[in-house]
Amino acid sequence: MKRKDLIMFVAASCLISYFLLPGCDKHKQIGSKAIKNIKLEEKARLQEDVTSPSCQITIDYNYLAESDLTDTVTQRINQTILASILGKEYALMTPEAAIDSFKKAYIAEYRKDVNDFYQEDIKNVTTADELPAWYNYEYRLTTQLDSGKEGILNVIAATYTYTGGAHPNSWEQWMNFDSNTGKQLMLKEVFIKGAEKPISEMLLKELIKEMAVRLEDPSITSLEGLQDAGILNWTDIYVPENFLLEKDKISFLYNKYDIAPYAIGAIVLSFPYERIEKYMIH
Repeated sequence: MKRKDLIMFVAASCLISYFLLPGCDKHKQIGSKAIKNIKLEEKARLQEDVTSPSCQITIDYNYLAESDLTDTVTQRINQTILASILGKEYALMTPEAAIDSFKKAYIAEYRKDVNDFYQEDIKNVTTADELPAWYNYEYRLTTQLDSGKEGILNVIAATYTYTGGAHPNSWEQWMNFDSNTGKQLMLKEVFIKGAEKPISEMLLKELIKEMAVRLEDPSITSLEGLQDAGILNWTDIYVPENFLLEKDKISFLYNKYDIAPYAIGAIVLSFPYERIEKYMIH
């Protein structure tokens, strides 16, 4: 084959491949799994006018793409995530249908909750500047998927809501899935029986160190010091179901209010596997 013909053949082959072969840049990948994304931004007014209060919904939802209709592992993972984040009634829907249905239900619930109060204010000729700020709701959801410990899929779902009150609220849900079976791994599938007590003791020691640094208070050297700072005043330390089996460490999450006041925020405590693997099943 002549050099010119060879160049043209290679160029044509590359062009054909570009259109026919699945491109890696179309979706992010986790191992052999592709990640798809749903983005939603919508503002819904309480009434059919541009001056009435509104609810704002923002969703950035990542999920696993099913390879085909027989991909029961991916189906199981997607269904479990939907049930955990949005509710069991959404589990058997496709992610697209679930997000759309959730959005409609959220808007309907918002109007149901707020409309009577708003109508009363309008009847009393309350001006727009005098309307309560809590008439404006906000909901945000993001999900992230990543490779964790070998054979494990990590999922983080972060939710933010404002429905009135002194401040908004936010929390995260952490999940781990066996990539081969699609089963969500709970504490009992990860740690040996009887491990809760020694792991709780490890968490308490780590919490003392973490809070002494974060609060810039070297006097926090014990449980009493934590309690003086408002931490662990209404619960004992425990091993939370919010944990991640990451590549090189295991992390535990306490959301706001779990063990500390809102002002302290979420608390993450992590251990390299070599420190905790003696309590793990595998």
